[in-house]
Amino acid sequence: MPGADKGGPSPTVLSELLVDARALGFLGPGPLGLQIRHAQGFAAIGRRLSPVGSPRVIDLGAGGGLPGLVVATEWPDVDLALLEANGRRAGFLRRAVERLALEGRVSVLEDRAEVCGRQPDTRTAFDGVLARSFGRPAVVAECAAPFLKVAGWLLVSEPPRAEGGDDDDGRWPPEELQQVGLEPAEVVDDEFRYRVLRQVDSCPERFPRRNGVPSKKPLF
Repeated sequence: MPGADKGGPSPTVLSELLVDARALGFLGPGPLGLQIRHAQGFAAIGRRLSPVGSPRVIDLGAGGGLPGLVVATEWPDVDLALLEANGRRAGFLRRAVERLALEGRVSVLEDRAEVCGRQPDTRTAFDGVLARSFGRPAVVAECAAPFLKVAGWLLVSEPPRAEGGDDDDGRWPPEELQQVGLEPAEVVDDEFRYRVLRQVDSCPERFPRRNGVPSKKPLF
């Protein structure tokens, strides 16, 4: 796999793990190679957003390991938390982290984002948040913002831009995002499309709301 450091986790082992994840039903349809390249995009943009030091990053809804496991192998300086509420998926991720010998800098948090975002050791504790297929923009924003330090970033996978559409296309309304301290920043549109948002103010203590409320009663 391009970008993996010499002496780091084996690309072959990672590929085998992702094949296992698909067999277990933890990954969606589509060519696995394409999904890996999409995850590599997360790693490349994340490294650019945090070019210095060992940033602490959390992957929301880590599922079968995309993008988290790929990000961990492509970005050797990152301190990565894989957040997954489903017990079977979390167990798979723990085994994968062990098999890839990533225990020193990759952890698995088995919890819901609405709960984990209120814990003292995780609230405002991260430089970056990754979100791939976690939910609609309002849900992602409300669940991600509590984890971020002020000046931190949120990196989200976006659907392809509709022909003739603009970069903002109404998915990330700035005024509504202010409720959780976020503002939209750049769009990266290459082979895949990603949105960067910035945490410009502290997320108010009332967020995230209790389990399930962000999706049942979205902020926008």
